[in-house]
Amino acid sequence: MKAQEAVSELHYEGKARGSRQTYHIFRGRRHFLVLSFKRDDPAAGNFNLIQSSAVRYVEARYGRSRSVTARQVLEDARTTRHFKDRFAALNTLYVLVAMKKATVSRRPKVGALFFRLG
Repeated sequence: MKAQEAVSELHYEGKARGSRQTYHIFRGRRHFLVLSFKRDDPAAGNFNLIQSSAVRYVEARYGRSRSVTARQVLEDARTTRHFKDRFAALNTLYVLVAMKKATVSRRPKVGALFFRLG
């Protein structure tokens, strides 16, 4: 994807709070842009592009699931080409949180972040 296409016509969708970071989600024509800023340097951060088809896949696959992890999404979708790694699956779940179609479960379970869809 070209840089101009990635950032043109973006609309702010909302934010999602993770365990350590807040993610700001922007919607494009065929993708979402997930931004996060460094805590100690707000002028720097990271971004990831998530295809709309990946978001639709997770929403359709897990519908009203009570506890989904990024690892589970990645493993279940290994025959698709939606996710290159666990972080792409995690960012897709954050997109759904920003769209108010999922919530982050605050269960005190070490090592895994659970999402509730629906």
